[in-house]
Amino acid sequence: MSTTLNNNDVFLSVKDLFVEYSSNDIPVYAVNGVSFDLKRGKTLGLVGESGAGKTTIAKAILRVLPDIATRKCEGSIVLDGQDLLQIPEKEMLKIRGDKISMIFQDPMTALNPTQTIGEQIVEAITTHNKISTKEAVGRAVEMLRMVGITEERFNNYPFELSGGMKQRIVISIALACNPILLLADEPTTALDVTIQAQILDMIVKLRDELGTSMIMITHDLGVIAESCDDVAVVYAGEIVESGSKFDIFDHPTHPYTRGLFGSLPSMAGADGKLHPIEGLPPDPSNLPKGCSFHPRCVHATDACREGSIGMTEVSPGHFCRCIHATKEGM
Repeated sequence: MSTTLNNNDVFLSVKDLFVEYSSNDIPVYAVNGVSFDLKRGKTLGLVGESGAGKTTIAKAILRVLPDIATRKCEGSIVLDGQDLLQIPEKEMLKIRGDKISMIFQDPMTALNPTQTIGEQIVEAITTHNKISTKEAVGRAVEMLRMVGITEERFNNYPFELSGGMKQRIVISIALACNPILLLADEPTTALDVTIQAQILDMIVKLRDELGTSMIMITHDLGVIAESCDDVAVVYAGEIVESGSKFDIFDHPTHPYTRGLFGSLPSMAGADGKLHPIEGLPPDPSNLPKGCSFHPRCVHATDACREGSIGMTEVSPGHFCRCIHATKEGM
């Protein structure tokens, strides 16, 4: 069953997205039939363990997958009625950084060490706007103020800034052209806890002020709770559960989703212990047959090990990829 949202405000629709890499001529199945819709002005959270395919989904939307390693990228990614996978690269250059921007995971490597931060923000602005250098500098200074950095830092190089300040610069570059879609790839992972909270609050505030839709990629359920409207749980390149934030947090249904919540520390826990998911994520070059999660699932049966497992709508708008999804106790 499709997870398509019946809403006229849907402006990003990803359908049957498959991405396959090659490593030493061995196929690596990174994304396997992912479909989701994003409403205008809303935030979708992609959550899952490292290696689940979350960043690959974002890079496919932005069309920045590595040319050499990528063997296949199929499906459709429709933004405002335009399929991004079908347009020429020349057209994509106009969209990338203008309509769609991305906050990359590591601010240490996302910035050019040979250019000042001001030059890098100005470059992002002038690439997509026919304005004078003076106007671009003025807008760049305004972007710095928006992310809480003073104008005096305009001519600083990245090495002169802390990790938190670098991440603020990356965010200012991503938002410089007021994109309609922001892809945030674990934007707080490399930062300490107090700075994480500040950066997350700032991203949400700027998103609301600019009316930007966002895809938040993270493995932190706390970040999802703070910033997202809808959630898609990703495992082995597939969405295994999707729905509103309240569906996922109040009624987690897939054994993997329940395992993620079971791995969180809780002051109210009966024994005060964590209950981690046993085993490791599967090798994407050798995925198990049937449900990809069955080797780690305590509920797995023979039916889970055969054929493809489709999505089941367990409640309106709440979908789960599990044959036991409607059974009591799941």
